[in-house]
Amino acid sequence: MNMNRKITWLLILFSSIATLSMSAMTEKERREYLEWMQKNMPQVEEFTAWQQKTGELPPDFDALPKSNLLPDPFTFLDGTPVGASDADWEKRRAEILSLFEKYVTGSFPAKPELGRVEVLDETKSGDYIVRNVKLWYGPQNKASVRVRVVIPDGEKGAKYPVILSTSLAGWGNTALRRGYISAGYAGSDFMDDAAQLVELYPDNDFSKLSRRAWMAQVVVDYLVSLPEVNNEQIAMFGYSRDGKMAMIAAALDTRISALLAGSTGVGGVVPWRMSGERGGGESIETTTRMFPDWYHPRFRYFSGHEDRLPVDANSLLALIAPRAVLMEWGYNDEVANGWAQEQVYKAALKVYERFGKPENLQLMRVPGFHGSNDQDVCVDFLDLIYGRSDKAWEYDAVFPWDFEQWKAESGVSVDASKYAKYDAKRPIAKSLSQWNGKAQEIKSAINEMLGKAPAVLPPSTESTGGFRFRFTRPGPTEVAKGKSGNPGQLAPDVHAWVISRGGMEFGWLEPEKNQVESRRVTFSHDSQTADLYYPAGTPEGTKLPTVIWLHGHHFPLGYMWVYRQDLHPILALVKAGFAVLAYDQTGYGMRTDENAPFYDRYPQWSRFGRMVEDVQSAVTALQKEKMVDGEQISVLGFTLGGAVGLHAAAMDDRIKQVVSVCGFTPFRADKVENGLSGMTRYSHVYGLIPRLGLFAENQDRVPYDYDDVISLVAPRRVLVVQNSFDRDADPQAVREAVERAGGVYKLYDAEDKLTLMEPYDYGRMPAATQDKIIEWLKANQ
Repeated sequence: MNMNRKITWLLILFSSIATLSMSAMTEKERREYLEWMQKNMPQVEEFTAWQQKTGELPPDFDALPKSNLLPDPFTFLDGTPVGASDADWEKRRAEILSLFEKYVTGSFPAKPELGRVEVLDETKSGDYIVRNVKLWYGPQNKASVRVRVVIPDGEKGAKYPVILSTSLAGWGNTALRRGYISAGYAGSDFMDDAAQLVELYPDNDFSKLSRRAWMAQVVVDYLVSLPEVNNEQIAMFGYSRDGKMAMIAAALDTRISALLAGSTGVGGVVPWRMSGERGGGESIETTTRMFPDWYHPRFRYFSGHEDRLPVDANSLLALIAPRAVLMEWGYNDEVANGWAQEQVYKAALKVYERFGKPENLQLMRVPGFHGSNDQDVCVDFLDLIYGRSDKAWEYDAVFPWDFEQWKAESGVSVDASKYAKYDAKRPIAKSLSQWNGKAQEIKSAINEMLGKAPAVLPPSTESTGGFRFRFTRPGPTEVAKGKSGNPGQLAPDVHAWVISRGGMEFGWLEPEKNQVESRRVTFSHDSQTADLYYPAGTPEGTKLPTVIWLHGHHFPLGYMWVYRQDLHPILALVKAGFAVLAYDQTGYGMRTDENAPFYDRYPQWSRFGRMVEDVQSAVTALQKEKMVDGEQISVLGFTLGGAVGLHAAAMDDRIKQVVSVCGFTPFRADKVENGLSGMTRYSHVYGLIPRLGLFAENQDRVPYDYDDVISLVAPRRVLVVQNSFDRDADPQAVREAVERAGGVYKLYDAEDKLTLMEPYDYGRMPAATQDKIIEWLKANQ
């Protein structure tokens, strides 16, 4: 194992880090972290200017609670539980708002008073009135905001509910036809009357989205002054960035009785902790880089440290509770992340239940990508909330996993006391003969934990008649050449839609994207499909080394990702001369629908077991491909994909080499009390390996762990990449697992085949790390 010198140096580094975690960061350490950011993260001019002007250093992260699970709304920052009294909740609510102001939004001025209303014009028709006004407010009434209202011209004295949105166009016809007042104000990128507030309120540092949200209070002042408005029924709508803003507005102004939060992405109803680089989606780093004025510059310091952020999406919903919120998301919306929204719904529901209003928090799903919405269904929700309809709201969870329900219905149980306790001092094996026996025990333990796969017939070449189903969807290359349907919807598929857009948001960059071709490959017992990418113009008869790319928790986009300006791994690998097979793992991207019914269909199996089987099926399919060198098949996995890849290589010796990037923390060391998601991420959170949850109270008795998994790959090549301050991993435990597996590699005299790479970085795979991984893969061609 050619890692002794590297590990010695890193042990010193990590001993320092471990000590730091037990005490406050010193000023020197905070300055060193700032220097690291300046050297290793993309430069943001606005952030740099702010930091140089203020001299502010990164927060003392060690002084903040660490948790990769959502922050508890009923626990104060110091760990004190929130009492049952209304007064105690109001204190907690004030604390949550103050934490948002400190770390995310910037500080708000006191609520402004509406000074005067200037009517710009008014048009009456037989059915409605359109009125444009300018509202003056703030210091000496120097601030102003343009507002348009469309009021149904009904019976005298009639009062109507309102839908307020962030553009003057409002909801126009939809609102009018459904008996609502449409109201809109100049509070968006297209018309931003809040820009003037920077100079008018120099003592406050509220950011762009926060200024627009704060300004909405003046608009509500005007609305409640109108005799036609039902003051108890003012709803607000915002989509995408405007949805983030609308959530802040609703948190600030309790007169907003309902919120329609359309595909807000992170910063709205999608938690930062459950997206980001680990989730293949928007992150604090990408958001504060691409849109540096949306939030306070201080927020950028939490890039990769989302676990230290004391508030998140469920905290914002707690500020709005118990008022109504509809969380809308698109099925393959690249920023919405439906799984995360369903998780935040469950977390925020506790607050609504405290107030006796659980029905006021709901979800809504529409087909399509970002930009999909259904205004009439949104109004259906408002009708229900405002007592204009008695129809029950319906939403079928896409990710309905419940560990306790599975345990009850599957009948699976274990007596953990019958399993031996883990002994870290005992080597995995002392000889090859001992290891051969131990290896079979470990494989049996893995099979036991992953569950029993359903039986399948062997492949047959015999013609037996019957209709043969065919996959006719065009592949990504054909889509790029225009041989497809409308890429703005779900046709032809998620990946082709990404490729058709390309660009810096997805890492599908020029010129590399023009130097690749692809075609469809069918694999697995139920004919799943994958895309085989390869260098354009590859001569016929060429045999290419091939990499199977396994993505992480990329719920909307599967094997693609969003807001990554580094070259996508697929293109980087093809550029280096590899063919790449990519597919959505079960439950993600185009296979999202496999999630909900899985355990009803296969209660004794596991989704993780299905993922491992898919890799094995993919290898079988690749070995039949003429352009693939069947002896040179590797696996590269990121986060979840890294864990799957290691298991697949452990159980299938046709895999030549495997790379796991931020792929695991050993089960026995993965504990919630250490600020991680915990071993139960596999069982309770994601529903990947339910049987692991049966050892939740006995983690030291789990039948196998990642040191065993890596050992099973020996003497084939393994590269474990574990970033040194990955927020949801225990790097030292990862290192110890690799060292223990190194003992088995030593038995094979193959120490140089096991490598541990520990970039000083958070949980991501930037270009520098990706390049080193590709160099490692190429070294064995």
